[in-house]
Amino acid sequence: MKGRLVDPDFVFHIQTTSCKDKRFTRHFWCFGPPKKTYKLLRPVIVIDRTFLKGRYRGSLLTAIAIDPSNHIFPLAFSIIDSETTES
Repeated sequence: MKGRLVDPDFVFHIQTTSCKDKRFTRHFWCFGPPKKTYKLLRPVIVIDRTFLKGRYRGSLLTAIAIDPSNHIFPLAFSIIDSETTES
């Protein structure tokens, strides 16, 4: 994966229903710098959700924190097929 060559701390996970179907259920990614600087951020995490429209349906989840200068700092992202306990 090219992302790992640039950022060795990049986390990427994708899950499908089965090998036969290959139907998408969820996808998660987090870049390395947010993992390293998390302890310097304010102790509040906001999770936001927006619905995807168009050809691919689902929801985009974002985990966001605030840095000491009151700037928004994205931590992680996830695309899910539907809202379930597992996702």
